[in-house]
Amino acid sequence: MDSKLWRFFDYVGDMAALNLLFIVTCLPVVTIGASVTALNSVLFKRKEKRADDVKREYIRDFKANFKNSTIIWVIFLVFLFACGLNLAIVSQTDLTYRNQIMVGFGAVLAVMVMTVLYSFAVLARFENSWLDTVIKAFVIGILSFPYTVVIFLVLTAAVIASIQTYASIMAALAVWLLIGFALTGHLCSAMFYRAFRRFTRKEDLSEDTVDEAMYTLREQYRKEKMLKKHR
Repeated sequence: MDSKLWRFFDYVGDMAALNLLFIVTCLPVVTIGASVTALNSVLFKRKEKRADDVKREYIRDFKANFKNSTIIWVIFLVFLFACGLNLAIVSQTDLTYRNQIMVGFGAVLAVMVMTVLYSFAVLARFENSWLDTVIKAFVIGILSFPYTVVIFLVLTAAVIASIQTYASIMAALAVWLLIGFALTGHLCSAMFYRAFRRFTRKEDLSEDTVDEAMYTLREQYRKEKMLKKHR
C-alpha cells in the first residue's frame, strides 16, 4: 500500500476522477468558475495530504464556493465579450494607432485572465468576499510575477501542443477527457501554492488548512535571513 507503484496508481485514479467531475460540472458553462475553484481546492488539500475522498471534497468545495466564484466568472465573461466587441470594431477601422490599441487590449486581457485565475485559487485557499478576492488576486499575481509567467506558459503550452496537427488534436482530446484538465490544474496549483506562501500568515488559515512543514521552512528561512543581516 505504501509502494511507489501503488501511490502512482492512486494519483492517476484521483486525477481521472477529478477530471471527470470537472468536465461534468463545467458543462453549464456558467459554473466553470466554481469548477476551477473546486479543482484547485482539492489539489491544495491533496498536496497537504488532507483529501481522503477527492469526489466528496470536490462536491463540497464546489457548493461552498459556488456563489463567489460564479460572480467572478460572470463578470469576466461580460468583460471578455466587451473586449472582443471593441477589438472587432477597432480591427475594422483605419485608425492611425490601431496596432497600439490592439496591443493595449491584449495587455488588459492578459491582466484580467491573470486576476481571474488567481481569484479562483484564492477562493480555494481562503475565505473572502468576491471583491476582496479579486483585489488580493490582482496584487498577488503582480507580486508573484515569476509564478504567474510559469502558469501562463503551462496553459499556453498545453493549448499549443493540442492543436498542432489533426493527429495531435485527436490525441489531445483523449488526454483532456481522461486526465488533461486535472493534470494541468495540478501543475498550476503547485505554482499558486508557492505564490501564496509569502502572503499567508498561519493564523489566517483554519486548522485543517495549515501546512506545518511549509510554515516551519518559512520560519527557518526568515531566521537565516535575519542572521545574515546582523553579520
